[in-house]
Parts: sequence; structure tokens; C-alpha cells
Amino acid sequence: MKRIEVVLGKFLGLSSVVASSVIIGFGSAGVIISLATDWSEWKDYGIFMLLTILLGVLYISLSVCFSSLMKKRSTALGAGVLIFFWGMIIGSIWLGIYAATGGSLTELYTGSVDKFPSWFWHEIFLSPQDGNQAATMLAFGQKEIMGFTFEMPHWVNLKNIVLAQLIWTAVPLLLSIYFFRRRDI
Repeated sequence: MKRIEVVLGKFLGLSSVVASSVIIGFGSAGVIISLATDWSEWKDYGIFMLLTILLGVLYISLSVCFSSLMKKRSTALGAGVLIFFWGMIIGSIWLGIYAATGGSLTELYTGSVDKFPSWFWHEIFLSPQDGNQAATMLAFGQKEIMGFTFEMPHWVNLKNIVLAQLIWTAVPLLLSIYFFRRRDI
């Protein structure tokens, strides 16, 4: 068995588990919900399920990369936890930088997008979780969260976010193949 087959087998096997779980879990919940409501929302709900699968597969790709790069399982697990928390806190760090550089949180929460620096919106592409949340909002046509309306620039769209998530998935997978080929077994 070639090393690339080991890496791809692990990736595809784990990805199929995530996809099956999402389809069975969210799909059955969606069927139950649709019995009480209208079936017209299934397209958006299907996109939501695909985005959820993509996020899960993205983290599997990162996990496979860490496991092929690091010799000890505990170190690989620590790296995975670190990247997960990075995705969770980068948004708060970004808001802090925005506020510290004179940005107005009032403008942020009132949707005055034309007053934001362009760098502010790049954070959506630096965090898998924030990208997934923004993509889900866009898929459902939501622009309001907790009473606040957000107008995103035209380049922050579903297509670009999905492309970024696919890059977040492909690069670690390719790196894992590279690292695993060079590893002594």
C-alpha cells in the first residue's frame, strides 16, 4: 500500500463518517421540521448541510495534516486544539484590533459597511468557523443577528467563502501527503 493511499484512505473514511452523520442527523431533523412548515426552504437547508459537511471535512484535513507532521499523537492533538481555538478567538481579536485602531463598533453594528477598512472583512477567510457562519447567513439570506444588521462587501459572498473553505481543506491535505511521504515509519 502506498503512503498516499493511507493518507487519502484515512481522510476519505473520516470524511464519509462526518458526511453521513450530518446527512442523517440534520436530514432527519429537516424532514421533521418540513412536515410542520413549507418545503420551499429545503434548498437553503441543503446548502446549510453541505456547508456543515465542508467544515467537518476541513477539520479532518487539518487533523490528518497534524498527525502526518508530528511524531507524537499528543502533539498532533494539541496542534488540532490550537487551530480550533484560533478559529474561535480570531474574530474577537480582529474586533479588538478594529476598535484599537479607531474603528467604531457602532458603525459595525449599524451596518455602515462603507466606513470599514477592507482588511476587516478578511477575517471571515482566516477562521473556518467564522467563514462557515457567514456562509450560512448568506445561504439563508440573513443579514441580521441579535437585532443588528450587517451589510457585507460584494466580495464577501457564498462563492468566495466556499472557495476559501476548499483551500483550507486542500492545502493541509496536500501537506499531509507531502509530510507522510517523508516520514520514517
